[in-house]
Amino acid sequence: MNQQKPVPAPGLVQKPGVPIPLSIMTRVIIYTFGVLILGYPRSHFAEPPPALSYTDALSAAHENSPDVRIATQDLNIAEAEKAKSDSFVPEAPSIEASVTRGTSKDSIEVLDYNYTAQTNGQKLPMKGWEVGISQKFEIAGERGLRQEEMGARKRYFEARLSNQQLQSRAQARELYLQVSLLQDWEQHLSEHLVRFYRLQARFGGGYIDRRLGSYSLVALNMGIQTLKSERDEVRTLKEKLMRELSILVGQPSSDLKLDSIDSIKMPDLPPLEELRAAMEENGVVLKEKRAFLESRVKAADLESRKLWPAPSLFLYGGERTLNSGAQITVSPANRETYMRAGIQLPLAFLGPERQNSTIERQKAEKARVELEAETSRSALQLEASYRNYESFRAQYLQMHNFLIRAERFFPALEQALMGRRITYFEFWGEHERYHSLFQKSLDVRLNAARALSELELLTGRVLEK
Repeated sequence: MNQQKPVPAPGLVQKPGVPIPLSIMTRVIIYTFGVLILGYPRSHFAEPPPALSYTDALSAAHENSPDVRIATQDLNIAEAEKAKSDSFVPEAPSIEASVTRGTSKDSIEVLDYNYTAQTNGQKLPMKGWEVGISQKFEIAGERGLRQEEMGARKRYFEARLSNQQLQSRAQARELYLQVSLLQDWEQHLSEHLVRFYRLQARFGGGYIDRRLGSYSLVALNMGIQTLKSERDEVRTLKEKLMRELSILVGQPSSDLKLDSIDSIKMPDLPPLEELRAAMEENGVVLKEKRAFLESRVKAADLESRKLWPAPSLFLYGGERTLNSGAQITVSPANRETYMRAGIQLPLAFLGPERQNSTIERQKAEKARVELEAETSRSALQLEASYRNYESFRAQYLQMHNFLIRAERFFPALEQALMGRRITYFEFWGEHERYHSLFQKSLDVRLNAARALSELELLTGRVLEK
């Protein structure tokens, strides 16, 4: 009995050399997967934060921090005042115009028909106008002294701008390093938390320490909570400093991607004698004090010269009419045209203005004392900052290398705890010592950055490029 072979359904007959078509379900799966991967809106993927390198942050703060912009505007004002001092006259000319209205009592005697003298006592109308111009002149050389004073003030604000640029650079350096160090510290705390969670999972509920007994699990949970609290505190401080850095460098985002602390190298310093010479020649702190003293001395000289009379020349002219509405010849109208010129001399040396010169001299003497004190302080501070930077730099490099080596032994420390060769207190104590040394290294790194910033301010040189 012959059995009939089953007839394949239409469309499923396989032809030689032709692959079997994919099933409908397979096609749906592939299509859905392609839509999810290729057709998913890009807006749903978080864009990485903008990168801000260490050198770019220092340059941005140096050129465009809020304090630098304010100092730049102060310099622009000083330049405008310098241009104003170039004028040949201290003040603009004054023009005056006035109108006169009033009455005048007539006292002229006249003869009546009987040839008797009579006095005319009536009031006669009077009117007039007057126009004048006056100009103040300086004849004691005030213009030259004013130009010198404004020039000194401009140099003072130039030095002040350079000082503020280096101060902003120092602020950016400290903030950037703090955030980078906190990022590293947050990462270390997260790694330690993972290690403690792993221990918690491996311990379960039956771990008993030979010294702590069943309290060992409570101590482990307390350690986890301590690490979480410390990490949250570090994260909050990092975000706060990140916002301050964002304002300082003029970046719109407060979530910037910073370089790791290991990629930021600590520069080598030039010889101390070279830095001393740079401080004497280009130190912005001393340069600002010198320019301020110069401006005070010039201001005192100008006030002394102002005691000399600064004359004002004037010229006035006008017209005055008496009894302009007269109708009889007995009291005719009288019109008078006149011009007057003269000079006005203010006697400043007789008034309280004579004390201005003494006050300015005292201000100049105060600026001189400040310069002498700053010169002595800068010489001592330069040497101290130089030694501090070299010392902090060596300490940090030593600590950093030791921390890297110590971190390699944490897995072995964990195995020792699991094998009950050490107690939990010993395990936690080693972590605490590591954390203490790590935090100490953060302080040392920031102290080195502050010493470097102090050297830049004292010498006026950019030592980290």
